[in-house]
Amino acid sequence: MKINKLYAGIALASTLVLTGCGGDDDSEYVGGGDNSGPIIDNQLNYSVFDPFTEVVNNEYKEAWGKFAYTLSNNGVMETISTVVGSSPTAYQKNRSDDNGIEYYASKNAFAAVPEDSGNKFYKVNFIDSDTFTVKIQSGDAPILSTYDILTLDLTDVGKQPRYAPTGIDTDLSYFPSGFDATFPSGSECYIFLETPAQSYYTFYDYNSGQNITLEEWIADEREDNTLTNLVQEQVGNNNELKAVRYTDEDGDFVAAIEYKGLVYTAYYYQKDVQDKSNTNPEIEEAYCNLYNDVATDFLETQIKATY
Repeated sequence: MKINKLYAGIALASTLVLTGCGGDDDSEYVGGGDNSGPIIDNQLNYSVFDPFTEVVNNEYKEAWGKFAYTLSNNGVMETISTVVGSSPTAYQKNRSDDNGIEYYASKNAFAAVPEDSGNKFYKVNFIDSDTFTVKIQSGDAPILSTYDILTLDLTDVGKQPRYAPTGIDTDLSYFPSGFDATFPSGSECYIFLETPAQSYYTFYDYNSGQNITLEEWIADEREDNTLTNLVQEQVGNNNELKAVRYTDEDGDFVAAIEYKGLVYTAYYYQKDVQDKSNTNPEIEEAYCNLYNDVATDFLETQIKATY
C-alpha cells in the first residue's frame, strides 16, 4: 500500500490523504459556524496507518507506520512515525525510497508534483464543516476538485470476515485471524469523495513506463478486455500529450498516457462526476481508513499489542 497526495480514491483506488495543501494566504474557511462535521474551528485532524514489511536479520517482519495530519488555515502539518518496527524510524526510512513525482494532465493544464513538495503545489479552501476544495498547480492552469467528507461511526466495529457483503472494512483486516477487539465509542472514520471541476488524468513516475506506443497499448488491452467507449485525445499545457481511456466491463475507466516517450498507466477522473465509492455499510461493504483521534488511539494500542 502506498500513501499518496489524496489517499483513498485517487490512483490506488484507496482513499484521500493530503500530503500537501494550503498555504498561509491561500486557505480560508468560508462557511458559517457549523461544527457538525469533522472540520471543526477551521481544522481537520485524521490519521492513516500503513502496514509494511522490513527485513531484519534476513527475515521478513511485519511492521506499521502512521501518518498524522492537521489541515488548517495555515496549511497542512504532516507527521510520519513508526508505530511498530525494527527502530523508531524504520517506517520513515522505508518511505524515503518511495518518493517520486505525481503528474496531473487535463486539457490545457499539466502539473508535475514531487511527493515531498509540501504545500508548494496544493492549495486548500474550506467550504463548510464537511467540504473543502483542493487546487493543484505547477504551471499556468490549475487542476481543481471539491471533496465532500462522509463520516462513518466505527463504534463496536471489528475485524470484517473475508468477502463480507456489508459492514465497514478498516485496517483491522490486516490483523491475524482470531483478533476480536472492536473500536470504542466515539471512533469515526472518513471517506473523501472527489468531484473534479475538469476531467483529468493522473499518473506516477514510480510506476515504470512502458517503451511502447499508445496504439500498441490499445492492442494489448484488446487481447484480454472489452474496450467500450474508447477515447483518444490530447492533454497537457499545450495539449501535447497523447492520452487514451476506455470503460471496462465493470463500468470503470482504464487509461494510459504517453509522456517523454513512455506509456504510463493512468487514472481518469471525469468532470462533475463524484468518485464511485461504497459509502453505505448497511447495503455494501465500505472501506474506510482515515481515522479520528479516538479510533487512532485504539488502533495504535492494538498494533503495539499484536505485532
